[in-house]
Amino acid sequence: MEKFGFRFGHPRSWTAVALTAALALFVSACGGTPPSDTTAPQLTGHTPASGATGVLLASPIVLEFDEAIAPASISPASLKVLDGSQELGYTAAPSADGKTLTLTLTSAPAALPAQLTVQLNGLADAAGNPVQASFAFTTADDWIKLGDYVQEDLSGDADHPSAALDADGRLVVAYDYAASAGYRIAVRRWNGSAWENIGAPFNSGSSDGAQNPDLVLDSTGNPVVAWVEYNATNRNNVFVRHWDGSQWKPYTNSGEILDLTDSNSATTPTIALTSNDDPAVAFAEQSTVSGTTAWHVYHGGFDGNLGWIFQSSPDNYASGEDASSPVAAMNSDNEMVLAWVENSASGKGIYVKNVATGFLGTLPLKHADGDFIPYMDMALDTDGNPVVVWREQSNGSGLYAKRYDGSAWQNFGSSDLVNASGFYLAMALDASGYPVIAYSASNGGSTNLLVTRWDGAAWVALPGSVNLDPTQELYSFDCVLDGNGNPVVVWGEDDGSGGFVLHAARYNGLAK
Repeated sequence: MEKFGFRFGHPRSWTAVALTAALALFVSACGGTPPSDTTAPQLTGHTPASGATGVLLASPIVLEFDEAIAPASISPASLKVLDGSQELGYTAAPSADGKTLTLTLTSAPAALPAQLTVQLNGLADAAGNPVQASFAFTTADDWIKLGDYVQEDLSGDADHPSAALDADGRLVVAYDYAASAGYRIAVRRWNGSAWENIGAPFNSGSSDGAQNPDLVLDSTGNPVVAWVEYNATNRNNVFVRHWDGSQWKPYTNSGEILDLTDSNSATTPTIALTSNDDPAVAFAEQSTVSGTTAWHVYHGGFDGNLGWIFQSSPDNYASGEDASSPVAAMNSDNEMVLAWVENSASGKGIYVKNVATGFLGTLPLKHADGDFIPYMDMALDTDGNPVVVWREQSNGSGLYAKRYDGSAWQNFGSSDLVNASGFYLAMALDASGYPVIAYSASNGGSTNLLVTRWDGAAWVALPGSVNLDPTQELYSFDCVLDGNGNPVVVWGEDDGSGGFVLHAARYNGLAK
């Protein structure tokens, strides 16, 4: 019976297999569903890599899979970015083929640096097969240095940085430094991994005292620099050079002096460009007007056909009062807007003028009568209206800010007071026209370089001190914003042996 059973059983097995195969072919031919997918997707790659350090919060987190991920499976439950046990917010953007998923953080860790874990538990393909994977990386600190030093030559002091960002997000810095032959202007660019020179350091060729550069970038990203230089007549004069792609050149062949007369002193040049990349310059110069000698603000510009043209009458509100520290910007109508500090009967105040249409709003800007205003800055918002910040000194030190709305000066919030006290300052405006202010604040034997920003409702202090050693002397600085709206600060700091060295750092903030 066993033999009979064996012989009889074998044909039945093959018959069952044949019937099953035929049924499958019939179902397939009639448009039925083939056997379901039971293979889970695999995470084949990701950025940042596991164990990566120094990661910017604004950098995307990119996940790569061997098959498409179903959009419906993407949720905070199936995909988490964890700061310890705290879940961070993010946006998720799948690629067209569904095989790549890009995350952008919308909330930040409690403190930096932080170890973040990306946890996949339920992210699935169209058949519902879930991915099970995780990896971790460590963010950078609150502020990330761009190289060790901005300047190439550490043998001489470097100071007075002026910064801008080109269309590729590269930081460009002009500064003065003490070379063996005297002070020169140097311009360098951060290429993403190192500082590189834009030409050789330069001056007008008439002396060794080139200082206080102001930098702008033209529409092609080439730098234009104005500076003041001590010349043979024992006076300071204003000069401008532009980088033409291969060398630093004046706008005319005469190697021009731009201030009105080399018999008088000029200081604090400021520069802006028209939409045609023509430079416009303003400066303070000591001159005699209507029999009274005072410091006056003058402005002028370059015309390709006529050369440099300057107004012979000063921009001052009152020609008999001292004016100083002008800051220039250009609106979309190619009209220069100037702000400066000027004396008045009730003490110093800030005056703001569109040189084509006149003074803006009720002036001067000040918080209290009789107070000293050592520092101020100005920029134009997206509507071309000026925003002004300044430090005002009375019994203590205060930072103040106002914006022009087209007809009157307005506060940010209920008061012109910024929730910070400090000394020197620099400002940039974000995409919403809100100010971001870098300022120095002293406390006992320490001086910190700090940053605060207006978020639309309140002043928010960014964490951390930018400078490296608050016990060392802090010199001048500048502030710009990167493509994510995060500040980049360039500053001068004592290196501990009495030398001035320049550093640059980017804030580790979210993408905006």
